[in-house]
Parts: sequence; C-alpha cells; structure tokens
Amino acid sequence: MKVARHMRGIERISVIMVDGSFREKFHMVDYLNKQTLPKDQYELIWVEFYSEVNEELKKKPNLRIITLNNSEDTPYHSSYCFNKGIEESKGDLLVIIDADQVVEPTFLETIKKEHEKCDELVMYMQRWDEPKEKHHPVKSYELDYLKSVCRFLNPVNYGGCLTVRKKWLLKINGYEKDPLFGGLHANGRDCYTRFKNLGLHIKWHPTERMYHPWHPGTLAPSETYTPQLSIIRKRELNLTWLPNYGLDPSRDKEVKDLPDALAGSNTVKPQRKIGQKVYQVYYKILEMKRKWKV
Repeated sequence: MKVARHMRGIERISVIMVDGSFREKFHMVDYLNKQTLPKDQYELIWVEFYSEVNEELKKKPNLRIITLNNSEDTPYHSSYCFNKGIEESKGDLLVIIDADQVVEPTFLETIKKEHEKCDELVMYMQRWDEPKEKHHPVKSYELDYLKSVCRFLNPVNYGGCLTVRKKWLLKINGYEKDPLFGGLHANGRDCYTRFKNLGLHIKWHPTERMYHPWHPGTLAPSETYTPQLSIIRKRELNLTWLPNYGLDPSRDKEVKDLPDALAGSNTVKPQRKIGQKVYQVYYKILEMKRKWKV
C-alpha cells in the first residue's frame, strides 16, 4: 500500500547544535538525553567552529562532536557549523536548535508527530526568555524554575529552533555563508524567507515551548542586522530561495544579493566587485568577539 505523501513517517531525527568556543553551559545536551522518544530514533550533533572542545562536553553521552578546526583568527560564522551538521546528519528530520535552552521531555516526540502529518512542513518552536532580574546561578538551568519565570518576548525568534525534513534544507542549499551573515546574524530569518519562497508550509507550534536562561548578550542591538535584512528583503520581493554561498558551492548564485548600501545604478559586475571589497568592513561591525563569554 502506498503511503500518502502527507503521512510519511520519520525514521530518525538529527538534532544539530553549534558553538564557537564561547559556550560555558551544556545543559541542553542533558535535557535532550532525557527525551520520551527512544534514543535509537534520534542523534545529537555538536559542531564546533574552531578546534578546542570543552572537557565537560566531551563527557556527555550520545553526543557526536564535529570540529571544523578553523584558525583562531578566523571570524566565527555559525552557518558553516549548521551546514556541516546538515551534511553529516543521518536523520531525515532535522532539529536545528540554539544550544543554551531547556526543553520538556516530550519535545522531540511532539516535533516528530507534527512532521509525520505533513511532508512539506517547516516548523518553528516558541522561545520563552528568562528576565535578567530573575537569573539564578543554579535554578536558571532547571525546567520547573524557568517555566515559572520565563516570558514570551519575541514571537518570531527564527534562530531558536528550526525543524524541517533534511531534503528541504538541501533543496535551498543550506544556510547562507556570505560573510555579511557572520557574527550577530539573521541567518535563521533568511532560511525562513527562502523556505517560504519555495512554497513550503510554515507553522509555529502553539503549545510546545523552549526556555532560555538569561545571559549577557541575549538581546543584540537591532541595527547590527541592517545589511542582512536588506538582503532578505530583496529575496522576499524576488521570491528567490538560494543563498549567495551555500552548502553546495556548485549551486552558489552567480550574481550575489547585495544590501542596499552596496547597490546602486552601476551594472551587476561592478556591484559585485564593490561588494567583495567592503564585506570585511561590514563584517567587523557585526562580528561578536569570539572569546566573549556568553
């Protein structure tokens, strides 16, 4: 009997988390290891942009650690980590999640059930944030405490958690690796836009929540995203779903999307040359110091 397209099962989930040698807490791995979903139905992947991995993290069970081994003077760019995780993942459903949150034991089971209803689903999970004044050095990493103090502050946190079948991330060629999307980034919103342009079904789960302990830098200044949002706006209007630089270099766009500050009345070629020269200027503005402990 042929299974209807909207009811295809999920054989395995790959949960992808990323780091740039700045994380000091690894509680998310513990909560993901306590899921109601059987462990043979999901894998945990941690991708480190540099080479050093915290000793505490190495001791975590059921965790596959991948290091990109970039030199210390290479500016951190999370998209390289996301794309490597996608490339190395063994699951047909991917959960790409911010690695400093706390989730319910039913988190992955809930996600699996939703995606088994619809093959073309792109689902995001709502993140609830802990106020700074409620932060506690111990309690802030306990589920019950966070549930009592966290508040819903950002209804469109695209970077909190993306859940989608792997084939669709491959279809849009993964995350944007353009230097403008490094450091403080809007690459989650960019993926959302390209999924939407592709015509997939997008949903925010109405009840399953993630809880985010407060830390310095939780809320970044919105102006740091200006060049990225300019590019995303162009993609919204042009209904394009490929990045400038993606997972598969052979599918990179020949004519790059540039922010308004780099676009003018010149022809495409000069614009591209200008863009390459000033990418690093923009990047320095956006780059978060790698060794800043968050």
